Amino acid sequence: MKKQCVIVGLGKYGTSIAKKLSDSGIEILAIDNHMKVVEKVSSYVTKAVCMDVTSSEAWENLPIKDFDIGVVCFGENVTASILSCMALQEAGVKYIIAKAGDKFHKKVLEKLNVNEVVFPEEFVGEITAETIIEMSKNNLPKKI
Repeated sequence: MKKQCVIVGLGKYGTSIAKKLSDSGIEILAIDNHMKVVEKVSSYVTKAVCMDVTSSEAWENLPIKDFDIGVVCFGENVTASILSCMALQEAGVKYIIAKAGDKFHKKVLEKLNVNEVVFPEEFVGEITAETIIEMSKNNLPKKI
């Protein structure tokens, strides 16, 4: 059975996840409240939906109970993030990864028992620093 992932929030972070997972053959349900973004990703995801994620009625119409993974990609909109995580949990999504915008947001997501809370900017910063350290050890110019 093919893995399925629901991605909520299609900013740069969510869109890049959707593209990479789609390229690897994972079935993607992509959700955002901006039709322009939804139309853009619809060319490479399995299904794209434009909806208000803060509406519990909107979630009721989505067939997400059998999804393996949910990724919630709101860092700034804490309300949308929390409500999306709760909706995914209530629907039975097995593993939820959520982006946090700050330490307080992270704490709230942890209280909701989100499986994994991420800070993408910090993670990329660490990778960039490791690349620079490796370059300095080897005196090699390298494309980051």
